[in-house]
Amino acid sequence: MNPTDGTRTGRRLVVTGSRSGIGRATATLAARHGWSVIGLDLAVDEDGEQSDDGITTFPCDITDESSVRQAFQRVDRAWGGLAPTALVHCAGVYRFKAAIETTAAEWDAVVNLNARGSLLVAAQAAERMLIAGEGGSVTLLSSIAAVRGDGGEPSAAYSASKGAVISLARQLAVEWGPQGIRCNVVAPGVIDTPMTTVSHSPEIFAQVLQRIPARRLGTADEVAQVCLFLASEQAGYVNGTVIAVDGGQSAS
Repeated sequence: MNPTDGTRTGRRLVVTGSRSGIGRATATLAARHGWSVIGLDLAVDEDGEQSDDGITTFPCDITDESSVRQAFQRVDRAWGGLAPTALVHCAGVYRFKAAIETTAAEWDAVVNLNARGSLLVAAQAAERMLIAGEGGSVTLLSSIAAVRGDGGEPSAAYSASKGAVISLARQLAVEWGPQGIRCNVVAPGVIDTPMTTVSHSPEIFAQVLQRIPARRLGTADEVAQVCLFLASEQAGYVNGTVIAVDGGQSAS
């Protein structure tokens, strides 16, 4: 595997969940703008893969501490020991179930993937940034479900896990900020991705659109633009914040 030389631009990005949806859009956009991009995704075989646009992808189960550590060791080797300058953590799970119907096992599965996974991945990226001593950017994906209730298709586990991501990011912003590492959150609304399409019925989609001032779904590319901005030096004074990309839904 020979990813685009990260020494050429000095911009090296790790994207989780890079095989689909927002993760794929972010990785593709970054590569187009000259970043060296390595993706981490569960849906990749052990050998990894390299796309035509130069994105190298390694397998990673973000709920497994050992898997995350091994994936970042492969990142180290691919970049010749250079630290990532940015992380965009997109991997997650999107499930709906009423609170009184949610089992402990279902709760653990969602929270472990969305919340614990965020910590495991962010910690591995930041450890390398701290050693390099050149700062960096960590962007975690939450959801507007973290800040507003949803009576249409409720999910206590999903909402709680995404709320935890926001709290985690704010703490990391304070912990790592003095060393030049920024940590921010992107909170998408209803985005037109395969995960969203599978999770929502046509009837629910119709109801959701009426609650979005923009009266349409967002696109993965629109979220990716915000993620890449936060990863870049242009957002050098943005730290510990949450940016909603939701067509105005969180304001309605």
